[in-house]
Formats: sequence, structure tokens, C-alpha cells
Amino acid sequence: MPAARFEREVTIAAPAPRVFAELAEPARFLGLQPLLVSVRELPSADGVRVFAATERVPIVGPIALPSRLRVELAPDAARHRIAFATRAPLGIRLDGAFALAESGGATHVVESVELACAGWLRAFVLPAAIAAQEALLANLKRRLEG
Repeated sequence: MPAARFEREVTIAAPAPRVFAELAEPARFLGLQPLLVSVRELPSADGVRVFAATERVPIVGPIALPSRLRVELAPDAARHRIAFATRAPLGIRLDGAFALAESGGATHVVESVELACAGWLRAFVLPAAIAAQEALLANLKRRLEG
């Protein structure tokens, strides 16, 4: 299963605890990640936040298909890091983390992602995943600075 790694970053004029709280709360991903249409938290243990989500994945023009996801968030306040693992249909896996660094009242966020999927899916999934990551970071900046 071929894997691809990509990373994007943004600086947000907000303190790190506020940014961390936003990214550590599953329900807050609605409106951040543009494909998500529903989020439902599931029982979990040991500080991991688990949720089921549904995305509307555009296929052609206005045609979109629902995709059900299972996401685990592992917030680590001491390390200023939130790891995540997303499992989607067809064996699509996204593993990564948000790393936060505060400086002068602003927070620099770096999101690193590793995508694993079947080779025949990669040409479709990789650009969609990168676009969703870029939109999430831009929406996070707008939300917290607005």
C-alpha cells in the first residue's frame, strides 16, 4: 500500500491553549474540515477521543458520496501535540499530528499527515486530502482570529 507524507503550517494570532482546545474537541471539526457533515463522539478510554464522522466526498460536479470515517484524537497538552488516526472505506488511512508552538501570543501550527491507500486510489485521495488539510488550517485561523 503506497504511502504519501505531506505537511502544511499556519500561524494563528491566538494563544496555544485556545488553539489546542479547538483541535482536541471532535465536535469542533465541523466547519473546519470542509468535507465533514456529521460528527458523533464514541466511548473511549485513556485520554483518546474517538468519533465517527461522515464526509461528503465530491465525485463529479455536484455529485458527492457519503463516506463514513472513524477518527481517534490523542491530545497531549504537555507536548503541545494532538495525534490523529483516521480510517476510511477502501482501506484509506490518514495518520498524523498537529504540533503547536506559541511565540509572542501567536501559535504556529504544523499539521503532518501520512496517507496510506491502494495505488489506484492515490491520484484521487491525495489531492483531496491535501486540499482538506489546507482548508482546515485556513478555517481554523479564520475561526480563532475572527
